[in-house]
Amino acid sequence: MEKLKFEPLSIQRASAQIEKTIKEAILAGTLKAGDRLPTEKEMASQFSVSLVTLREALRALETSGLIKKRKGQRRGIFISEIDNESIKASLVHFLNFKDLSSQHLYEVRKIIEPSAIKLAVQNITLGEIQKLEENVSYCEEKLNRMEPSIDEKDFFDLDKRNNEFHRVIGDSTHNPILSLTLDYVFDFITGCETAFLVSDIEYSIENVKDHRNILECLKQKNAERCEQEMILHLKRLDEYLMEVKNRTHRSGDNDGTQ
Repeated sequence: MEKLKFEPLSIQRASAQIEKTIKEAILAGTLKAGDRLPTEKEMASQFSVSLVTLREALRALETSGLIKKRKGQRRGIFISEIDNESIKASLVHFLNFKDLSSQHLYEVRKIIEPSAIKLAVQNITLGEIQKLEENVSYCEEKLNRMEPSIDEKDFFDLDKRNNEFHRVIGDSTHNPILSLTLDYVFDFITGCETAFLVSDIEYSIENVKDHRNILECLKQKNAERCEQEMILHLKRLDEYLMEVKNRTHRSGDNDGTQ
């Protein structure tokens, strides 16, 4: 008979236990946004740990956006308001250690956005339709004034507006998980595009045309057409990005041979 072996017990560090205790109190609603925690000295005494251990737990909670330390007259340690920005900050800390590329972001978009817009058809409000109309009209008018060329400043202003169009669609699903996901994806896309996109008026024109088509389908409450238009739009973007990537690669090769 084979000799029985026991696995070593997994004992959490004291700082991890403190972090978990405070986090659970926040999630349970025992601690609410704006509540002041005891001082570091008081908490260290209550948990029967050193100040070093207590501060390690507090650093983790602060990085997660769950608490905030204030200085000045109202100094102290407070429970943070949990919102999209604090959640996104936590995700940024995580993904900064990953090999994230623009292709990863567009793969996520191709999976999420066609389904998201079908949900938006069901839930979008007149106010959100108006936001999209103002967005597209602004871009159309700006392009009409600029053709046949575009400078870098105007190009990236239009690109920012184009990304905002998709954020509004995310919000109009009225699904907080979808909204947060798309908001977060577009935060990363903005950084990536600033690094590799070059001014191209044809790209801007096609983007805005696609958005006008999508908006008209939303107004008509045509879910299937909205989905099809979004798929075509994302396919066109993907093709353009591949073209830019290949153009940059060829340019790099040419530079290397001169």
